[in-house]
Amino acid sequence: MEFSAQTSDAIAGEDVLPGSDRPPVWKDGFRREMPSCRANSRRGTTDAIKPSYPPVESVRRALEILRILNRLRIGSVGDIHAATRLPKPTIVRMLDTLIADGYVVRDNMCGGYRVTHRVEELHAGYEGIAEVIEASRPFAIDLTNSIKWPVGIGTLDGDAIAVQFWTGAISPWVHVNTLLHNRPNLLTSAMGRAYMAFCGEAERESLFAMIRAKGGGSFGPEQEAQHNALLANVRRNGYALRSPRTEPRRNTTVAVPIRHDGAVLASMTVSFFITAVPRSKIEERIIEPLKETVDRIETVIAFMRRRRSQVNIADGDVMDYPPAF
Repeated sequence: MEFSAQTSDAIAGEDVLPGSDRPPVWKDGFRREMPSCRANSRRGTTDAIKPSYPPVESVRRALEILRILNRLRIGSVGDIHAATRLPKPTIVRMLDTLIADGYVVRDNMCGGYRVTHRVEELHAGYEGIAEVIEASRPFAIDLTNSIKWPVGIGTLDGDAIAVQFWTGAISPWVHVNTLLHNRPNLLTSAMGRAYMAFCGEAERESLFAMIRAKGGGSFGPEQEAQHNALLANVRRNGYALRSPRTEPRRNTTVAVPIRHDGAVLASMTVSFFITAVPRSKIEERIIEPLKETVDRIETVIAFMRRRRSQVNIADGDVMDYPPAF
């Protein structure tokens, strides 16, 4: 699998791709030139880790100590000093600060410092839409730059799909100002149909039950059977189209699910004017590039999750999982 140079450099986070486990800025005294404007703009800038202001060194040091202590499980001041080369008095002050905020405790029976359950709060908001956007953003931008049409990413939000990301700001052929935070219908939208077609049977039945309860009798067994037949067709094709009765009718949307281990994480769409793409060219110009983009995103998400799981491997074990980029 090949990535563009922009995409390879743009995936946010220091620990996403191999070889990027670089030393912290404060270790070697390096100072990069700071930009004069806010980074990661809606116009498509993809350097999500480029700072707008010089970093606060004490914060970076505390986070580095927390990261190392999390890896060590139990660590002494000497252990942390060996890993960071920070002065020991500085390490003690940082540890005392982390103890005061409840992230670290000193446990003399264990012979050092250890993290507390509170570090789980730092992870709780990540494995979800934040993770999907981090993995998807550069690929979505590449796709829009290639095919020119706007790309959206949506996640399940109760009885609808919430649009969480949209590249309309960089599309020359965009049809509305923004779709961010819109909630397309599960039954009629491409995003909703892609999600329902590829989620598990138990989750699909739960969604149908929610729709029946809110439908006031308008969605019964006959309608559910018809929709299940439609979803089966979506699974066969590998993509979903929105209902042709959805406004505005001058454009349509095609969606493909983003999945991991059989679970649907999100739906990714491309919207385009019906008259701009001949029916015979939709597969070539829209659907295939979208599917290829989703394949790349799923590869990166799988790699990111496997790499995070490395912290659960016993000392001395080796995990061999370089992605086939």
